[in-house]
Amino acid sequence: MFRRLALTSAARRNANIDISLRLSRRTAQRFASTSTGSSSSSSWSSSTIFRYIRTFSTYSSIAALAYSVGSLYPPSVAAFISPRPAPPPLHPEDPNHIAYVASLEDDLQNLPVLADHRTQENSDEWYETRPYLRIPLERRVHSLTGGALHGPGKLAIPPLVRAKKDNSEALVFVHVGRSLCGHEGIVHGGLLATLLDESLGRQALLNLPDKVGVTAYLRLNYRAPTRADQFLVLRTRLVEAKGRKSNVAGVIEDMEGTPLVEAEALFIQPKYAKVLDTRRLREMLGEPDDSPVPITEGTVAPAPVPVPGGAPAVVVPA
Repeated sequence: MFRRLALTSAARRNANIDISLRLSRRTAQRFASTSTGSSSSSSWSSSTIFRYIRTFSTYSSIAALAYSVGSLYPPSVAAFISPRPAPPPLHPEDPNHIAYVASLEDDLQNLPVLADHRTQENSDEWYETRPYLRIPLERRVHSLTGGALHGPGKLAIPPLVRAKKDNSEALVFVHVGRSLCGHEGIVHGGLLATLLDESLGRQALLNLPDKVGVTAYLRLNYRAPTRADQFLVLRTRLVEAKGRKSNVAGVIEDMEGTPLVEAEALFIQPKYAKVLDTRRLREMLGEPDDSPVPITEGTVAPAPVPVPGGAPAVVVPA
């Protein structure tokens, strides 16, 4: 009996030892598993963070490079959305402005579009004029485009008109400054409408019996934004002249030939036109005094005349 009890106690001790060993092994396995997982998790986190840092650095470098290049050479769209601020215009008597006007005049005379037109085969059928230069200063100051809008940052130099002797079409070259904008850097649409009204008006009035007319309508189609501080060419043509009515059409283009604004207009000569003295109006239009008669040989070549501000200009003697 004592022997059985001893064997039973020994068996129980062995069983307890076996259970303890099993528990120890399971605990060790769990600990080992937990340690391995923690190590892997720590390694994965470090790798992920490094990868994110590397990606962020790469994109930041690309963004910084793109910003630097864009600042030095901004694309046209960016210039429209966020234009660079321009300094205020100079005083008309500032030597820097006088030099700037002289350089603009030189640029005007060397525009490829103007140079090509002057050398075309039928160049003897055209004449050139600078209309505002034929108007006395005391009267020019009250003109919108010849006076109020003339000066630094605006219409710094008088427009140059190259017109056909039969008054069927014309080219008007003008420079628009940074002080003629609505949205900064973009020429105001109303200013472009004014330029077209005057240029089309010149084309129309020269085809009316008494060279006097008023705008009946002016229809515009704005095709593209017009950047400031550039030369523009306004191409006008006679569509139909009948009695006291003159239909004309035109377009504003940049020096690359991009259409910016298209227009058509109707001008009507008032009934009281015959009692008016149209001599001054003809001077304002820049029409040669002998326009009904072909201009003699040699008058197509531009001759220098003084321009307000000290810059040289050209005009065809009438």
